[in-house]
Amino acid sequence: MALVALASAKGSPGVTTAGLVFGALWPRQVLLAECDPAGSDVAIRMTGPGGAALNSDRGLVSLAAASRKGLGDEVILAHSQQLDGGLDVLLGVRSPEQVGGMGGLWHPLGITFNQMQHGDVLADCGRIGASSPQLPVIQSARLVVMVCTATGSSVAHLRERLSSLVHHVDAQLGVVVVADPKQRDAVKQVWSVLDAMSVPVRHRWHLAYDPAGAAFFDGRGYGRLDKTPLIRTATEITAELASLVAAPAPQDYDMANAAFPPGEHR
Repeated sequence: MALVALASAKGSPGVTTAGLVFGALWPRQVLLAECDPAGSDVAIRMTGPGGAALNSDRGLVSLAAASRKGLGDEVILAHSQQLDGGLDVLLGVRSPEQVGGMGGLWHPLGITFNQMQHGDVLADCGRIGASSPQLPVIQSARLVVMVCTATGSSVAHLRERLSSLVHHVDAQLGVVVVADPKQRDAVKQVWSVLDAMSVPVRHRWHLAYDPAGAAFFDGRGYGRLDKTPLIRTATEITAELASLVAAPAPQDYDMANAAFPPGEHR
């Protein structure tokens, strides 16, 4: 399976909401992992099965203590929880101060996420920079997706972060612009900025800015979620994301089989 990292260059463009939506629509088994050192949003916004409160003490911090004996699918899942609706989540830290006690968890965590047999992993990495502690998780990802808005400030920070990020990761890069469905010209301007860069951003998506749809992922929604612009745009994006990481990475191929394909042995 594969790790997809979601992150932003500045502010709060909707990374957590995007992660929740993509996770809810993911066509295979998936784990949403909160790797944002700024603190967990999911524990505040979402509930467990039947509306029960999530256990904020069970997640990344408890996993850090347990990981001293090794990491693996079973260890990670033992510290994960299920949201009402069925999405598995690994809750993040309650506050930034807890990050300092996590030691060297980030690097092995990223590797384990990308090799989990249980399913894919969507990592909400929050705001990132060259010195961000969660950077090793991003470096282990098969696909890194930057989330931004169509405002000039957000795009400027996106450009700077991509220029730096390309020197730290080997993953495929993608950009999700969160904008009103009617702001197509503004979204096209973001694509123009990316085209002018030397950074190879091959994958680009427009996710609808839709407060009514996002409210469902903040415990305040009502009506038909499937009819919202958020879900209509996210459905297509999610399918493409899942397809991009469905195929084995180059290093996952059986090299002996590639050199001597079946039927060609003599």
